Formats: sequence, C-alpha cells, structure tokens
Amino acid sequence: MTTDLSNSTALHTAATQGHIDVVNLLLESDSNLAKIARNNGKTVLHSAARMGHLEVVKALLSKDPSTGFRTDKKGQTALHMAVKGQNEEILLELVKPDPAVLNLEDNKGNTALHIAAKKGRNQGLTCIRI
Repeated sequence: MTTDLSNSTALHTAATQGHIDVVNLLLESDSNLAKIARNNGKTVLHSAARMGHLEVVKALLSKDPSTGFRTDKKGQTALHMAVKGQNEEILLELVKPDPAVLNLEDNKGNTALHIAAKKGRNQGLTCIRI
C-alpha cells in the first residue's frame, strides 16, 4: 500500500513494466492494490493496457472486471489507453467483461473508437467495433 509522490504503488511499477509474476504476487497479497489510482487518476489497468502487457491486463480483470470502467482525470478508461497501442488482444480482453465500456466518453466526448480513428489504428477499429 506504500505510494510515492505520484501515488504509484509497487503494483503500478510491476504492471507498467509487464512483470506478471510480481503482479500476481502483489494481487494475491492484497487485490485492493489494483484500486489505487495515481494522482492523474490512472489505475494499474490503465498503465498495463497502454504498455501492451496482455497477461497483466488479464490478471487485473480476473480480480475485478469492473476496473475497466474506472476513468482517469481525463475521463479515459483503460480501453481509451489501449487503442493508442498496438495490441488487439488487449482490446478484446477489455471489452469482454462488458461491451458497454465501448460507449464511455472521455471529458472531450471521445469514445475509445474515436481515439482509435484519430490515431489511425485501423486494426483496433476492426477489433472492437460493434
């Protein structure tokens, strides 16, 4: 539960770097660690999704599928972050628990599909379109 100045935990660091064994160990000791958001509102799931760490995303969602609906200070979900990357499997994992996450808009009114289109992520559009 120890955090640094940006409110990051050891779980944030492990997830961002893709250290799945450390992530699993920390989640086993206290799954509530995944609920701690950094100062910018980003959760561990946001970071793992943005960095393209599929196994970490799966582990986090298995502990609490509703974390896919958590938003940062920009109003973005982990799905918004994931469409900026290159990993289609992460997109599918984030949509799997509840496809309604596709409809969530950030503070500027953008859904994840809007961001994918703006970033030219055609694969992401094909992968997550309804």
